[in-house]
Amino acid sequence: MSNLYWLTFRIAQVGNHTARYDGLTGAVGSIATMPWWVEPTSFILFQAQQNIDEVAAIISGEIDVSTDLALLGMPLFKSARAIGAITDQDLFKMMPFTKWA
Repeated sequence: MSNLYWLTFRIAQVGNHTARYDGLTGAVGSIATMPWWVEPTSFILFQAQQNIDEVAAIISGEIDVSTDLALLGMPLFKSARAIGAITDQDLFKMMPFTKWA
């Protein structure tokens, strides 16, 4: 059974930005179980067999967590993972079910 996920992210304009962007989108594409929606530039809607922590680990492995950030969520559940250089704690106030990956 596939899980539905949304992913929003920011790849910092430092180092090899393009390689990290391509790595992230390639990793999501490799686990997506059906066509995925990628029309926005930093938002992906996809389904995957992996649980949220496994997907978060895959994403963490493709970005520079010291400069890049991502927020992974499941639209059908109150479940989200914060990944990388997130500093604004308002995220955790507005979405208290968010956990650090």
